[in-house]
Amino acid sequence: MTSTTALMRLEGARKSFGGTPVLRDISLQVSKGEVVAIIGPSGGGKSTLLRCCALLETLDAGTLAFGDLVVARNDAAGRAAYQGRETLAQARQRFGLVFQGFNLFPHYTVMRNVTDAPLAVQRRDRDEVFAHARELLAKMGLEGREDAVPSELSGGQQQRVAIARALALRPDVLFFDEPTSALDPELTQGVLKVIRGLADERMTMVIVTHEMSFARDVADRVVFMDGGLIVEEGPAAEVIDRPREQRTRDFLRGIGD
Repeated sequence: MTSTTALMRLEGARKSFGGTPVLRDISLQVSKGEVVAIIGPSGGGKSTLLRCCALLETLDAGTLAFGDLVVARNDAAGRAAYQGRETLAQARQRFGLVFQGFNLFPHYTVMRNVTDAPLAVQRRDRDEVFAHARELLAKMGLEGREDAVPSELSGGQQQRVAIARALALRPDVLFFDEPTSALDPELTQGVLKVIRGLADERMTMVIVTHEMSFARDVADRVVFMDGGLIVEEGPAAEVIDRPREQRTRDFLRGIGD
C-alpha cells in the first residue's frame, strides 16, 4: 500500500441470491494508489463483490464507504441501509467501472461515449471535457478514431474506449470486471498494456481478473475468493507464487494445467 487513506471500505458484506449466499462476511479496504487484483474460480463471488462496490447490486448487510462518504451501513436489524439519492449520486462520482462486455453506446461516436457523462452528469466545462477526452484517447492509442462508432472498432479498441470513458469522470478508483475475458489473446495484450500504464501512474484500481501473470506483475495485493469468502490475501507475488492456503494452491495449480 502507498497510503493509509482508504478510498473504498467494505466491512461485513453479505449478499444472497434466492437464499443462496454469494458473499459471506467480506471485508476489503483499498488505499489510494493501490492496485488490488481479485482472483478465484467462477461462482466464487468476485463479480458480485465488484457489482456491490459499484452500486449495481445492493448488500444484504454490511458497510460500504468511499473515503468519508458512507453509502450503506447496518440498521438496528442488521440489514444494510443505503443513504438517499444525493449520497448515492456523490458516490458514483468517486469510481469508474469497466465491464467485460464494453457497454458502449452503439449509436454514439467514440468522442461522445467518452464525453457524455462528464457533460451531462458532472456538468463540467465543455472545452475542458473535450480536451481531457482527446488526451485520454491519445493515451489509449485511439487518436484519429474520435468520430468512429463502436461497430467500426475491434474489441480491444472498444475496451480502450471504455477505459477512457471511465477515466473521463476523473474517478478516485477504477473497477474492472474481467476486462479481457471477451478478447482474443492478441487484443488482450493491448488492453493489459493500458492497465499496466495506469498502474505505473498509481491509479487506484480493483481488478477482477483471470490473468495470473498480469496480477502478479501489476497488482500490489491479490485477493483470492472462493465460496463467497476471502480465502487468502496478501502481496501479489506471495499469494500467486507462494500461497499459504491449500485451496489457493489447488486453484492456481488447476489453471496452470
